[in-house]
Amino acid sequence: MPAKIYYNTDSEKSIIVKDNKNKSGIYKWVNLENNKSYVGSSVNLGRRFSTYFSFAYLSRNKLTISKAILKYGYSKFRLEILEYCDKKDLITREQYYFDLFNPEYNTLKIAGSVFGFKHSESTREKLSKFYIGRSFSEEVRKKLSLSLKGRVHTVEALAKMSKAKFGIKKSEEQKKKLVIRL
Repeated sequence: MPAKIYYNTDSEKSIIVKDNKNKSGIYKWVNLENNKSYVGSSVNLGRRFSTYFSFAYLSRNKLTISKAILKYGYSKFRLEILEYCDKKDLITREQYYFDLFNPEYNTLKIAGSVFGFKHSESTREKLSKFYIGRSFSEEVRKKLSLSLKGRVHTVEALAKMSKAKFGIKKSEEQKKKLVIRL
């Protein structure tokens, strides 16, 4: 049983945002016409819902749920707060609901993961141009490093990384840095 249900998301927009301000939890959008659903989580549900209630956000966002809300309108959706939970438990609890409901509007089926997501060719080109010649501050590099600590790559991913680096010669400076790290 959901912690809270909003039956008329069109007329209850401001109440939804206010009720959920600074609360973390798991939510589910349910299309009343076809019963398809979307499960999501947020550390600040109020902020997340305010983005859903922004036409500008929905129209530029490529998520299936955003397209469905634009197509059917808010009045054709029910919003359920499945549970409020601690921020540290969000991913685990979201995965539980993915497995329980198998939501049709979720294209990714692993909570907190972008595995299986593919950027469009134009997005890949923009990202490539953005990162060319870009250097990050020491603080940003440390944060990136910490966020990846403990990550385990699949055998396939390791093979691809190895293949991509095959035949590339390291400069003497790069070799020295590698020795220092070890």
